[in-house]
Amino acid sequence: MFQNWFNPENSFWEFMNNVTNVLFIGLIWFVFCLPIITIGASTTALYDYTLKLAANAEGYVIKSFFQSFKKNFAKATLIWLLILLGIGFLTLDAYICLAMGNTIGNILFFAILALGIIFLIISIYVFPVLAFFHTNIKDTFKNACLMGIARLPLTLLILIIFGIGALITYSVPYLIFALGGFTAYVSSYCYLSVFRKYTDSEIQ
Repeated sequence: MFQNWFNPENSFWEFMNNVTNVLFIGLIWFVFCLPIITIGASTTALYDYTLKLAANAEGYVIKSFFQSFKKNFAKATLIWLLILLGIGFLTLDAYICLAMGNTIGNILFFAILALGIIFLIISIYVFPVLAFFHTNIKDTFKNACLMGIARLPLTLLILIIFGIGALITYSVPYLIFALGGFTAYVSSYCYLSVFRKYTDSEIQ
C-alpha cells in the first residue's frame, strides 16, 4: 500500500503534477501577456499546452510554451490585432447607434449586438483553433466561427467557465496567476470535444 502511495505514477501524484504544470503555464502566460501585443501568441501557446494536457499528450511546460509561441507568433499577433480592431469597430458603431436616439438607431444597435455575439464566439475559439489545427488566418477565423456556432451548448459552457474565472479574478485579482492556466485547462476539455468532431488525428 505504502509502496504504491510513493509511486510517481500514482493517480494522486499525476494529478498534483498536472496542477503544478497548469499553475506554471498560467504564470508564464500572464508574464508574456504583459506587453499586450503578445497576448495572442501567449494565449495560443497556453492552449497549445493545455489541449495536450487534456489529451494526456503533454510535454515539458517551458519547451512546449516557447515552441508554440515562436511558431505561431506572426499569425497569433495579427489575429490579436484584428480582434482589437473588431472590438473598436463594434464599440464605436454601438455608441453611434445609441446616440442616434431613434428607431433606426435602436434596430441598428441590436444588429450590431448580434454581430457582437458572433464576434465573441469567434474570439474565444480562435486561439485554441490555431493551437490545435495550425491553419492559416482566414481558415482559423472561419473554423472558429463555424465550430463555435455548430456546437453552441459547449460554447455556452466555455463562456460560463470564462465567466466564473473572470468573476473570481475580479473578486481576488492576485489569483489571475493561477486562474489563467486553470481556466484554459478546464475549457480545453470542451474544445477537444468540439475539435475531435472535425479530425481523427491526435494532437501533435
